[in-house]
Amino acid sequence: MPHIYNSKYYNGTDLGQLRPRLVAFKTYATRDGTLIGLFQGNRGTRPDIDFVIKILVPGASKVMTPPTHTFWVVDLLLKIPQYRDDVRSIVQYYIDFYERTSPFISVEDRNKYQLETINEITTRYAHIEQDYTLSLDYVAIMIELFCKNEKINPGAYMFKNLLLILRDYIDGNKHYTEVLQSAMPGFR
Repeated sequence: MPHIYNSKYYNGTDLGQLRPRLVAFKTYATRDGTLIGLFQGNRGTRPDIDFVIKILVPGASKVMTPPTHTFWVVDLLLKIPQYRDDVRSIVQYYIDFYERTSPFISVEDRNKYQLETINEITTRYAHIEQDYTLSLDYVAIMIELFCKNEKINPGAYMFKNLLLILRDYIDGNKHYTEVLQSAMPGFR
């Protein structure tokens, strides 16, 4: 059965925000029907290649929102009791991805970008998918995109630090509240 979305934001083809009125230059649909839109950003050292992520979950009255890191962090935290080693492996995979990935070099490079990690993560870790949590492809898309976006700004480190803190928590070296605090909007 196809998903139904709020027609203010999605017309069946384009995902758009209302203020300012913009159409996503790229949209991803996750297994659970969440639409992830990339919109032109305007921050950092390269505002031309900056992007903002917004999500729209299925439902005729749902509104498009910017996702916080708390969404995917809590999702992985929920999986740790049953899949600690797998979650640690995912987090380490993205720490390594962060280190080797390069920032976008142009608007065309950004707009034509093909996700590099989603197939491996969703195939290798399919067994950790759980009802009532985010889909693993959502988590993979978010982490990959935030890795790429942070790399645009030399010296930026907040997102990488969040991955490191999450790994430290899994290893027993950080407290649960430290992970949640580091995932909150505006944390430095």
